[in-house]
Amino acid sequence: MTWREIPKIDSHVHIIPNEVHAANPDSTDEFSFATTLGYQKYMDQFHIQKAIIMPFNDPWLMSMSFTVDAVHQNMLNICEGDHRFRCFADVDIRNTPENTCSQLQKAFEHSEFCGIKLHPDNSGMNIDDIYNDAIADFALRYDYPIAVHSYPSSAREQDRDEYCAPERIGRWMNRHPGLKAIVCHLGGFQWKDAVELDAYFDISAILPDLVARYGVKRANMILREFGTGRLLFGTDWPCSRSVKPADIMEYYLDILDQMDFTEEEMHRIGHINAEELFAF
Repeated sequence: MTWREIPKIDSHVHIIPNEVHAANPDSTDEFSFATTLGYQKYMDQFHIQKAIIMPFNDPWLMSMSFTVDAVHQNMLNICEGDHRFRCFADVDIRNTPENTCSQLQKAFEHSEFCGIKLHPDNSGMNIDDIYNDAIADFALRYDYPIAVHSYPSSAREQDRDEYCAPERIGRWMNRHPGLKAIVCHLGGFQWKDAVELDAYFDISAILPDLVARYGVKRANMILREFGTGRLLFGTDWPCSRSVKPADIMEYYLDILDQMDFTEEEMHRIGHINAEELFAF
């Protein structure tokens, strides 16, 4: 069985709401590809059963009202229009921690929300800042997972003081035992620090870059260091540092087909880990 054939849950995609596309008709960046219809064609073509829409901790990208409540409503509208989509709740650090938790509580009144996204690079706040302790406590109280962007920029690729560095994630997690965390992008090229964390890891964004730097065989070995029970299939579509939006899905599946995962391991990475984590 190939990676095209197995059922998949894409645990990390980006869909920009229609109102934002309409307000930016001349946009030509990667987010201009991030439409509901644009991703649905991949779901139909590549046996993707579900996809999780991730916000950015930047309301200007996901709404025209520029509020987290508007972001949540826009993502909810997408999910209600196609029940194959789920979404993670957003955070806007202009709000107090108390208000943020109230907004999260309101979002989780809807079953379409299945976790919380923190993007330290976009918010400009270190993941281990005290602000995020309130969010972690909220997640623990209600047993929600938190996905943390962790791909230090090229200029700070090995900087352990970077906003989203795995060492910072570890310090924050240590203050909140039992937290269900997803380290997005394997921690980037600080993956050696990330692998020690008691967390799940999505392979979005980083997989093509690992292959470009190390080759398929070494990238395969790196994924195995994390263990197949902790990996989540994800693409970060339509975002990539090295692959065009139209080529991302084909590229991911081609890479994975060259790796040595058994059929059982493919199912685990492709959908079973996500089904267990999100109770799908």
